[in-house]
Amino acid sequence: MENNLLDLILLSEKRKNVLLLLLEGPKDIETIKKALSASATAVQPQVKKLKEQHLIVQEKNLYKLSEIGRVVVEKMKPLVDTLAVLEENANYWAEREVNEIPPFLLQRICELGHCTIIEPQVDYMFEMIPEYVRNVRMAKELRVAISYFHPLFPSFYLEIAEKGIPISLLLPESILKRWIEDYREQTEQYLKKENAKLFVCTDCERISAVVAADNFMALALFPKSTVFDRKYVICFEPGALAWGKELYDYYEQHSEQIKNIDNYTQA
Repeated sequence: MENNLLDLILLSEKRKNVLLLLLEGPKDIETIKKALSASATAVQPQVKKLKEQHLIVQEKNLYKLSEIGRVVVEKMKPLVDTLAVLEENANYWAEREVNEIPPFLLQRICELGHCTIIEPQVDYMFEMIPEYVRNVRMAKELRVAISYFHPLFPSFYLEIAEKGIPISLLLPESILKRWIEDYREQTEQYLKKENAKLFVCTDCERISAVVAADNFMALALFPKSTVFDRKYVICFEPGALAWGKELYDYYEQHSEQIKNIDNYTQA
């Protein structure tokens, strides 16, 4: 193979997409054209170049990855997927602190897939984000790591617990103390629910706010240079849901479960 193999793959969107498509399995030219929304005259020259570089082979009317082609594309796909995740919301990721995401998950950020930004509406800055509320209320299972104080959170999550939905909340120590001081009754009612768990983390004042539910994942990171603005990325693909659960579980492993407020305050 020639020295320009990297250019061959990455400098052509069509060639890159042909390779990624063939990673799924052998395809004929008509299937490739349809998947890429391209004409034969646009696709066939790119296929020819990939054949010349031994990345794909042809068997009768089917094209498939060569053995070396599969090695290359399996290594290439995570990079392509990572770039897609970061480019889709480039400003968000560039301006946020990502150091509270453990390295083993940050390296797999490609698993988030398609995400969008949700944030408080200008005219309703002190209310909860409508998209956030709507998706939480549709969840059948909920794990939430909370990195900031919001006066509506104690009653909101109590409402969720009262529906019988399995729910776990994880709070930094400073936020838990404020919940106990200002919203003691709601916190005590929450802890009485068999389906509700509460955790405190003593060394995680700037953790990522993460919602790991069965129907969506949402993540809010602290900005690098401005005040916390409650902007979340929200994702719905299966890979994102599993990734969010792993992040929440990581925080929970470094936390302590609270079963009684009095025991905690006495400690």
